[in-house]
Amino acid sequence: MASKSNYELAVEIAGKVAGSFGKSISTVNKSLSGLGKIAGAGAKLATAGFAAAGAAIAGVAAASVNVGKEFEAQMSTVQAISGATGEEFAAMEAKAKEMGATTQFSATEAGEAMEYMAMAGWKSGDMIDGIGGIMNLAAASGEDLATTSDIVTDALTAFGMTASESGKFADILAAASSNANTNVSMMGESFKYVAPLAGTLGYSAEDVSVALGLMANAGIKGSQAGTSLKTALANLASPTDKQAAAMADLGISLTDSSGEMLSMRDVMTNLRESFSGLDESQQAAAASTIFGKEAMSGMLAIINASEDDWNKLTTCCSSN
Repeated sequence: MASKSNYELAVEIAGKVAGSFGKSISTVNKSLSGLGKIAGAGAKLATAGFAAAGAAIAGVAAASVNVGKEFEAQMSTVQAISGATGEEFAAMEAKAKEMGATTQFSATEAGEAMEYMAMAGWKSGDMIDGIGGIMNLAAASGEDLATTSDIVTDALTAFGMTASESGKFADILAAASSNANTNVSMMGESFKYVAPLAGTLGYSAEDVSVALGLMANAGIKGSQAGTSLKTALANLASPTDKQAAAMADLGISLTDSSGEMLSMRDVMTNLRESFSGLDESQQAAAASTIFGKEAMSGMLAIINASEDDWNKLTTCCSSN
C-alpha cells in the first residue's frame, strides 16, 4: 500500500480536527439549549412561587378579616344583651381583646363568655372583673369557655357572691373537682339544682362543694347529686311532723342552741356523728324518713364517707 504524502496526511488530520470541533460545538449548543430550558423552568417555578405566596398572604388577610368580623358580631350580641354603650362597651371590647392576647382563648371566645354574663344580668364592670376567673377555670378544667361562664355566673348569683369573687368560686370548683371523683361540668350541673336553695339558707359554696364531692365519690353526680342534696336540705329546713320527730331522736338540727343557723359544714358534721351509732338497716330507715327516698342515697354517701375523704375535701374547700 502506497504511503500517504505529507500533504494528504495533513488534509486527513485537519478533517478529523474539524469533525471533532464540530461535535464539540454541537454539544455546547445542546448544553446551552438545556440551560435555556432550565432557566425557563426556573422562571416558571419562580412565577408559581410568587403566585402561591401571594395567595397565602391573601388567605391570611381574608382569615384576619373574617376573625375581625366574628369578633365584632359577637360583641354586638353582648352589647345588645347588656345594653352597654360608649366607654363601657369600649372597655368590654378591650378586655375581651386582652383575654384573647394573654390566654389560650380567642377574643371572640372571651366575647362568648361575656354573652353568658350579660344574660345573667351582669353589668359591664362585673364582666370585666369576673372574666379572668372564668377563663382560668375553663383553661384548668378543659371545659369550653361559654359553658364555664354559664356555670360560674349562675352559681355566683345563687350564693349572693359578687362578680369580683368569680376567681374565688373558680378555685373552689377546681379544688373540689380535682379532689373528688367528678369534674367541673358535672359539678356545675349539680350546682344548677342545689345552689338556689343552699344560697337562700345562707350556706357557702365551699360547703356545698364538699357535699357534692363526697356524693361524687360514691358515684352520685351531676343532676342526681344536685337534686338529692336540694331535696334533703328542703326536708331538713321544713320537716313534716314525722321527719321532725326522727330528727329530734337523733339530735339533728339546722340551728344551734340559741336558734342561730348552723353552717352546712356543721350540719354535715352533726349528721355524720348522729348516724354513726346506727347499724345499716337503722341508717337506711332514718335516712328514708328524714331525707326522703329520692335523697337518702346521696346523704348516706356524705354520712358514711371515710375520714380521709372528708378531711381531704374539707381541707381543699375551706371557707374563708
